Amino acid sequence: MPDLPLRWRTATVAGTQWAATFTLLDDDGTTMDIGGKTFEFVIRPDSADATAPPLVKLTATATVQGYLTVDTVTATVQAVLSPTATLTLGTGCRPFALWMDPGLPGQTCLVEGPFYSRLVPTA
Repeated sequence: MPDLPLRWRTATVAGTQWAATFTLLDDDGTTMDIGGKTFEFVIRPDSADATAPPLVKLTATATVQGYLTVDTVTATVQAVLSPTATLTLGTGCRPFALWMDPGLPGQTCLVEGPFYSRLVPTA
C-alpha cells in the first residue's frame, strides 16, 4: 500500500453498530498477501495516549466491543464495532488506527484518522 498510513475519517451515532471494510493493495494495485498476518483496530482517547488497553480494541476474536473479519483471498479486513462500543464513545472525535502485525517488529499502521461519534436525542 503506497504512502502508509492512509488517512481516512469516519463517523457514527453512539449506540449503533458501525462497520467498515478495508481492501489492502500492494503498490502495483494487486491484492496484498495477508496470509499469516494479524490485525488490530483501535480507538484511543487522544493521539498522545499509548495506555493499554485502548478505549476500543478489535481483533479477530469477537468481544463485547466487536470484531475484525479478515479475508485472505480478497485481502480485506472488516471492522465491526458493537452498539456497546460506540455508546462508550459518546459525543466527540478520537483517533483510530488499523494495524497489521501489531506488537511485532514489522508492525504497520495501514489506516488512521479521526473517528467522530455523536449522540442522538431520544423522542
